Amino acid sequence: MEEITKSGVRALVEAGDERALLALFDEDPSRVRRYLTRLTRAADDACRARAVVCFRTLSRERSAHMPEFFLEIVRRSLWEMNEEGGNVAWSAPEVAGAVIAGSPVRYGGFFSYLFHAAVDEPSFQPSLLAAFELVSAADPSLTRPFEEQARALREAL
Repeated sequence: MEEITKSGVRALVEAGDERALLALFDEDPSRVRRYLTRLTRAADDACRARAVVCFRTLSRERSAHMPEFFLEIVRRSLWEMNEEGGNVAWSAPEVAGAVIAGSPVRYGGFFSYLFHAAVDEPSFQPSLLAAFELVSAADPSLTRPFEEQARALREAL
């Protein structure tokens, strides 16, 4: 296969070619994760949103065979939200939410941690609301305990 590059992953994300992205992921999961994570920090909102959706797709399609890999993405996202070095990953709640939404039975228990880690931090709130919507669409029972807080947050933003 061809070498996996940042520009190649970006092109697949922009084209919405999930099948080709899954094939690259099967070849080198860590590299694809790294390039997708970079895209979730892109200034281009459309590209960023599509990269987040790709995390959901990868989780849905591959987490049964690689549960620890996707658990690590959730863990890293939570860590990034608590990192104090000034390198803030504003999209971390959404990335973790996408993994949870892709496999809610496997990772749903982490949504409460995600919600509590982001709800009081203004810089994470837009991403948290996007994560809330992703997870709610996948399994509303996971977000139900947080509906009032999410509604108040939406109104405040």
